[in-house]
Amino acid sequence: MKFLRQYVESMIEIDDNEWNKVTSLFTKKEYTKGQELFQAGDVCQKLYYISKGVVRMYSINTEGKDLTWMVNYHKDGYQLDPFSGDIVSYLTQTESTFFAEALEECIVYEADFSALDALYASSLKWMTLSRNILNQQLITMVQRTQMMQRLTAKEKYLLIKQIAPIYEEVLPDYQFATVLDITPQSLSRIKSQL
Repeated sequence: MKFLRQYVESMIEIDDNEWNKVTSLFTKKEYTKGQELFQAGDVCQKLYYISKGVVRMYSINTEGKDLTWMVNYHKDGYQLDPFSGDIVSYLTQTESTFFAEALEECIVYEADFSALDALYASSLKWMTLSRNILNQQLITMVQRTQMMQRLTAKEKYLLIKQIAPIYEEVLPDYQFATVLDITPQSLSRIKSQL
């Protein structure tokens, strides 16, 4: 959980006792390839920190199409979006529309959102951490929405290759295309043009 501590310390200063408060909330769990961390239809109650491995968050639309939302990746000292979970489902106490699937063997630390809420409410320092995490997530969501609306398919592809090449490496083309909000055929054409 070294990287998790670095993440927390990038937002607030903590000592070993405070770090122990954080780690006491998490339980280590191992997932095998194909195993689901959580499923659509359930109210999501946990935050998942991907300590090692790759997890794909996806949904199924009303037409039955599989849509990849994000990849949570932590391998070989590189991490990209290492947190999984559906905070909207938890906050609204409604059924999640997402699935989270291990794409390979994973080591995951899980914490109940309610336990994290209690920690955040316990002091100004932890409230600051919560606010900083939510601010980062909001920025990411707005930037992603803007990207989807203003960039061409080719521009989206080139940007994702630049900022998160892992997506193309770990996902088959039909799943990677859904990240870009384009068809697999469009993705194939873009690749052949480049």
